[in-house]
Amino acid sequence: MVKICDNEYPAENDEKYKEYFRLFPYQLSAFQKYSIEAILEGNHCLVTAHTGSGKTLPAEFAIQHFVGKGKKVVYCSPIKALSNQKKYEFTQKYPDISFGLFTGDIKTNPEADVIIMTTEILMNHLFLYTNKNVPSPTSSQEIYEPTTEKEGASGGTMGSPDIDISQIACVVFDEVHYINDRERGQVWEKTMMLLPPDVQLVMLSATIDNPQGFAEWVETKRLGLSTVSKNDKTVYLASTNKRIVPLTEYCFLTTTEAIFKGLKDKALEKEIRDNTNTLLTLQNSSGVFDEKTVQTVSKMLKTFENRQVYMKRQNILNNLAQHLVDKEMLPAIAFVFSRKQVEVCASEITTNLLEFDSKTPYTIRRECEQIVRKLPNYHEYLELPEYNKLVSLLEKGIGIHHSGMIPILREIVELMISKKYIKLLFATESFAIGLDCPIRTAIFTSLTKFDGNGERYLYAHEYSQMKGRAGRRGIDTIGHVIHLNNLFKLPTMTEYRAILSGKPQQLISKFHVSYALILNLLKNGQKTNFHQFCERSMIQSELIKSIDIQRNYIDELTAKSTKKREFIDRLKTPYSTCVKVISLEIQLKTLGNKKKKDAERELRAIQDEYRSLNDDLKQAKELLAVNNELDNEQINLQYMEGFIKQQTDTISMVLVDEGFIEVDRSGKGEYDTTAYDLTELGKIASDIAEVHPLIISKMLMKYDYFAHFTTKQLIGLFSCFTDIKIPADMKASIPLTEDDTLKYCINDLASYYQYYEKREMENDMRTGIKYDEELIYDMIDFSMSWCDCLDEQECKYFIQNIVAEKSISVGDFTKAMLKIVTIANEVINVCEKIGQIELKHKLTQIEGMVLKYITTSQSLYL
Repeated sequence: MVKICDNEYPAENDEKYKEYFRLFPYQLSAFQKYSIEAILEGNHCLVTAHTGSGKTLPAEFAIQHFVGKGKKVVYCSPIKALSNQKKYEFTQKYPDISFGLFTGDIKTNPEADVIIMTTEILMNHLFLYTNKNVPSPTSSQEIYEPTTEKEGASGGTMGSPDIDISQIACVVFDEVHYINDRERGQVWEKTMMLLPPDVQLVMLSATIDNPQGFAEWVETKRLGLSTVSKNDKTVYLASTNKRIVPLTEYCFLTTTEAIFKGLKDKALEKEIRDNTNTLLTLQNSSGVFDEKTVQTVSKMLKTFENRQVYMKRQNILNNLAQHLVDKEMLPAIAFVFSRKQVEVCASEITTNLLEFDSKTPYTIRRECEQIVRKLPNYHEYLELPEYNKLVSLLEKGIGIHHSGMIPILREIVELMISKKYIKLLFATESFAIGLDCPIRTAIFTSLTKFDGNGERYLYAHEYSQMKGRAGRRGIDTIGHVIHLNNLFKLPTMTEYRAILSGKPQQLISKFHVSYALILNLLKNGQKTNFHQFCERSMIQSELIKSIDIQRNYIDELTAKSTKKREFIDRLKTPYSTCVKVISLEIQLKTLGNKKKKDAERELRAIQDEYRSLNDDLKQAKELLAVNNELDNEQINLQYMEGFIKQQTDTISMVLVDEGFIEVDRSGKGEYDTTAYDLTELGKIASDIAEVHPLIISKMLMKYDYFAHFTTKQLIGLFSCFTDIKIPADMKASIPLTEDDTLKYCINDLASYYQYYEKREMENDMRTGIKYDEELIYDMIDFSMSWCDCLDEQECKYFIQNIVAEKSISVGDFTKAMLKIVTIANEVINVCEKIGQIELKHKLTQIEGMVLKYITTSQSLYL
């Protein structure tokens, strides 16, 4: 049973564990003490707390505790950038502990005490692990599935570390609320389902809705248990809603002196001066929302509009910057929801942000150069226009950070933040995900973002994650959050409240029954009853709740129908007659002339016999409507009750039809269910994670393992699977290549995608594959041309000119090349198993052809 730890920490326990609490040089919060107790007692802990509250402490204690006992710890982070930073941070902090890193692109120190990795890598390692001591094929120690790579992650099977699962005592899930991520959430969920039950979990999360429900799933349901026995692990739910450094949120307006020209209303002039170039409290540190501030801001904005006074963003940013300097509110981070605008905003700052005696302008270039010189190709970075532009900003105390930057330059910014050289950082939302950033003030240049479908207001949990960067523990007594209201449309009062103080995010399962899941259940010995594994997911818990609600609704409809029927049975017109009349009325709309006259004659006869027919018909129609709804809801209930099994059965059927699995003729499964085996094609598909497993397997067979393709052509083909960001108005809808052989192959690839999309729609399959987003045609010839760049000058020209033509950032181009290498490595793995030497030889050349110049997996943290 989940242990709710929301009270003060008991004094007797304080005495019991004091030797552990004293390891830290400051007084621990109650939630930190409960977390340490959970770890020491061999249980799990789920820590939910605001950013900056100290929720990393339990993870650090777990690392020291288990390594001290000779056990290994796995630390899972949501994105590669955070993995790299954690490796650097922990190595500096704990020199006596060895740390390894696995992100798909990088594999270092596999024998380390602590392995830091993306969750995809852990799941795929579990996929390669089989505990032969566990008899049940549905054990969480045996079943797992690879996943495809999304931004910030890598899940290729080639990236799996060689570690002994039996040596892992604890897995830390940092930012575990990522289980709610639309694309990658299912990875976290499946990984937890696959971990052996004796492995302790330390889960760190932002505040979430119903954390107890999630904790209950972790404790029992993910393992297929209904209750906890004395030998099972309890989940300690250690939560805190208290911020160590409280936040105050403000509105900030600015205007020019032009607004006062010709203004004779002295009271209005005073009001404008009182409410501009100053901070107006929107919500105080106790969470009290001030409606008057919103009304004041609304009035000011209307006044500006009526007097046709408009401020340029550059002036607004510089006025705020000067205010922050004057009030000693730096360092600050300004969130901008556009990569391009991040850089533009940074270039607009002309205010001097640095202290009078600051040495930053004179030392920063040398320090950056010293950092970059760690790299063997450092001179390539030092000559980049992007590098020099960044250093020029850093010399003024300004930084930029977004995922489209060259990774090394982004890491330079992170290191400069940690060294406290940056006074004002412009960053996208991704910076709020776990990256360490000690600042005093958070600034919002907008409260809306584009989410792939359109502009919408920030959700409360998104806003909270970003604003939580403000306020430095042990340094600040209060953190500041500022809204630049000149720059965006003012939300309504209700909308504003929802953004600032709305409910925490609700965890909703992103679990999908996919082709890869079924293939890999088979690969690991489970031949039947695939639904049993899936029913341990969070989606099953959600289905059970929905089924209960549905049954209650059906009971209500049944009672309503019964009551209505009892009333109708007392009417003068028999119910059967009413039904016949309703049927005749419907038939009249479609009958021919002769039959129509017969029906009208019959209808008149009934009307003559039953004078109250019209009134009685109304009641009968209401009953029919209720009964029709009841029938539909019964069908919906049956669908919900059988949803998971229907999904596993349908996918199994498709896999049989397509030749990936076959019915096992040697015997039936449990309860006389159909048993299956992998075919040779299915074995290939089960090793594919980065792309659609069925399609790439079919392509391998159809094109004779690409016997007539060159390595360059394979690079062009694999480029179609890169998740690269290209403006919609520039994105290609057909393959952009002059190579006819490749064009034919890619059109064939697209046909396969259309075929499987249609098949899934026809069979109501929910595999989670977004077919309309899967293929990218813009990189085909680009990626092949990149292969022809043989020296630094050619690479430099290509990056600065060819890549820019498509408005592709260098950071995104680098990710695309790394993705191509990951796909190649995965197919190499297949080739090794089936003896395809020729294709393997071609594929092994890919890494050297695309990872060169600054397009590499290099990191300053390593």
